[in-house]
Amino acid sequence: MARARTAPGYGMHPLPEPDWALFLDIDGTLIEHADHPEGVTIPDYLPDLLTNLQVVLGGAVALVSGRTIDWMDKRFAPARLPASGQHGAEIRLAPDTPSVPIPEPKWRKPLEKALDEVLTTWPGVFVEHKPLSLAVHFRAVPQFGDVIMDRVIELGTGLNDGVEFLKGRFVIEVRQGGRDKGTAVEQFMNTALFTGRRPVFLGDDVTDEDGFRAVRAAGGLAVAVGPRPTQQADYRLATPMEVRDWLGTIPEALERVAP
Repeated sequence: MARARTAPGYGMHPLPEPDWALFLDIDGTLIEHADHPEGVTIPDYLPDLLTNLQVVLGGAVALVSGRTIDWMDKRFAPARLPASGQHGAEIRLAPDTPSVPIPEPKWRKPLEKALDEVLTTWPGVFVEHKPLSLAVHFRAVPQFGDVIMDRVIELGTGLNDGVEFLKGRFVIEVRQGGRDKGTAVEQFMNTALFTGRRPVFLGDDVTDEDGFRAVRAAGGLAVAVGPRPTQQADYRLATPMEVRDWLGTIPEALERVAP
């Protein structure tokens, strides 16, 4: 088992093993960030790459993202994977099963209305409406991130004790407490596709820390992507392109060691 490193360097690629279970964040990990959530580019080869990984890892490859599962299915078609969306608020435990969402949180609609009334008038701020969560993007005005965070918390205070506010890279995620990428990993690891495997989580942002904790608690590996400091990474890759290049080597590497 690889030892944890508090400040791993770039270009340190873990050696793939046939018993891995891969958990993949999307934005900033599999694909590059864009100024607008719908402005991202999906490389043409990425769906086939994900399908190939499914084949060599016995299906144990899941997308774990703040995106919705419906978005993942449309943008990565024809690939269809186990998936968790909206930071654990919805989950599909196998490709051929339906996604199961949590009930809509009571705080969501009133907070959505308040954010639309206040923050959408701020230049450079965009509110992304998801069925079970909200995201306030400020990539165009990163210098005002703390001010925006304070305003979002102010607008949400008192709506519900279960609401959580999490500041990431140029985004503030508003989600239901008790559900996160870590709880999603734990659910996957209790299913037939994933049980008994060694979990490996790739992520770039603060919301991925929950996934890092979950896989390391299960004896797995955390792979950080990009420059954000973290105390949990066992390995670090520099960019989504490096992630895709490395993932692309896994099928051939595993075929060489297959019995």
